[in-house]
Amino acid sequence: MKSITYFYLKGCPHCGQADEMLAQLKEEKPEYNKLEIHYIDENSNAEYCDLMDYLYVPCFYVDGVNCLEGRRITKEQIQAVLDKALED
Repeated sequence: MKSITYFYLKGCPHCGQADEMLAQLKEEKPEYNKLEIHYIDENSNAEYCDLMDYLYVPCFYVDGVNCLEGRRITKEQIQAVLDKALED
């Protein structure tokens, strides 16, 4: 299993939607609950976030590779990230 890093901003409506979709996916597929997701708030970790190569939140990295970012992320796109993290 690969690790996921999820960059977000508190109060961001797009990140809030991504959070809701993540919760739905974890409920629909219990195997997603086994995944290790590191939540990184841009406001609290600005220096670290500046070192990363992304422009928009929400943003998902799998094992250090940017796999998804943007404002209008779909549930299917997040599911693809979770599935990628489950791959060996």
